[in-house]
Amino acid sequence: MPGKNIILSATAICLFLFFIIQCGLYVGQNHDLSEENEALSATLAKEEQTIAGKNQETETLQAQLEESVSIKEYQTDTGFIKKGGVYLIDTESQLLTLQKLIGGCAEIEPGVPAASASYRLRNDLDTGNDWLYLGTAKAPFTGRFDGDGHTLAGVFPPVAGASNSPGVLFRTDASMEIKNLQIENGREESIHLSAAEQWECEELEQYLPNFSECSIHMLIDGWKPDVQQIAETLRGQWEQNSGQDEYYVSMTFCPVSEEIPADAETYLQKIHTALTTLAGTEYTQIIEDTMTKEAGYLHFVRLERTGGLTCCTFEIREGDYYYPDVSGDCGYYLILDGAWENHEISKQCLRIPYTFMEHCSVGIYKDYRVEQVDLNFDGKMDLLIHEGYSGGSGGSWDDYRAAVWDEKTGQFIYFPSFPEQVNHLEFDRQRVVSHARMGSGYEAVYVYEMVDGEYECTKELATSTAQDGEGNAEIRLTYYEMDVPVETHVLSDVDERETLYPDLDYWRYE
Repeated sequence: MPGKNIILSATAICLFLFFIIQCGLYVGQNHDLSEENEALSATLAKEEQTIAGKNQETETLQAQLEESVSIKEYQTDTGFIKKGGVYLIDTESQLLTLQKLIGGCAEIEPGVPAASASYRLRNDLDTGNDWLYLGTAKAPFTGRFDGDGHTLAGVFPPVAGASNSPGVLFRTDASMEIKNLQIENGREESIHLSAAEQWECEELEQYLPNFSECSIHMLIDGWKPDVQQIAETLRGQWEQNSGQDEYYVSMTFCPVSEEIPADAETYLQKIHTALTTLAGTEYTQIIEDTMTKEAGYLHFVRLERTGGLTCCTFEIREGDYYYPDVSGDCGYYLILDGAWENHEISKQCLRIPYTFMEHCSVGIYKDYRVEQVDLNFDGKMDLLIHEGYSGGSGGSWDDYRAAVWDEKTGQFIYFPSFPEQVNHLEFDRQRVVSHARMGSGYEAVYVYEMVDGEYECTKELATSTAQDGEGNAEIRLTYYEMDVPVETHVLSDVDERETLYPDLDYWRYE
């Protein structure tokens, strides 16, 4: 069967060759696919690298944008610096402004409600006796407050369990964030209150009973709030504490902050009723009788206790609401009632004229505090009235008026020779001192002492700039006694005056 074997061998050879050819084709195809995959992988890797680069660029731009936003700062119309979406608090007045913005549901800037914004404290602040809280029951604080490690001192209305914690500052019924803030609460002494809106009156009415032993200043700011209930509460607190020396309550109506409403006369009558409620029935008639002599509105009432006297100070403002008349013979009144130097004094009413500088400080809140001092150094106590602060181009002072005890009449009499504006009270040295300047060329220290029963300027030390014979500027220091020049010095430096006259070293304000 040799032919058959040959055929089988040929077939096997053909199959083998076919197999080899197929293997070659398969290897070739795999090689082509591998190259194609490698090319696609390279393309994909390149695209991924490009995308990663774009992402990095985006992140860099975003970081730069955020950095730019955080660095940029500007001042809002409401008086706050804004930086990186946070409103910065630097002063006590900003805190008081923020209280009014939040309580009045106002915006700190357009589109940003004050109650939900973010704030950061940048200084230790002390609001003194001003009553402070952020948010009300109707307008809760829902924002963020970062104390940045600083301390905030002031008078804070009570919150259960939070009298000395940061929470005492806030009124909220929603989520908020407070951090890094320390609180010092000094509410047990005296407090200053103000109300420009009715919601503020409602807050005061709620919390005032918690301050029943505190002396209180109450400022009515504008034509809106109804303060009758507050006046009744303060009157009750006065009756409770009137036996304590140096205790006081007072109310001031300041109408200058807003336009005069159409019902101004009606509102002034409500203010009159509230203020006379505080004064009490024993002094209301004196106030009414005085107002029939003066055309004006009742602006201020203060009750206080000093020694054995009850002092009721009241002020009637005349003229325009924005520019009251404080010239000429205008003034305020002091009712004295009680016992003094073994004499009974029954509702003696003194008229106290305004100081010369009063017109410079009409808008400044005054309180007319009365203090016992031996003003004429006769061994008997008199009355010194601290009117408050005033100033002008020549300097800044505290304003004073005085009444001395007259043994002959058993009454107090107004003592006009006491200096109106002084910086330093030195009754232990039987003198008072004032420092003033006129521009940059003249500066002086004045010493007032008692001479023949009246205050006179007994010493003066004045610095002036003049020219010598060659036209060169020189500093001259002249010492006066009773307005007579005693000696003049040419100074090489202004600090020499402190060495020459150390007893009159009052060139810088304390």
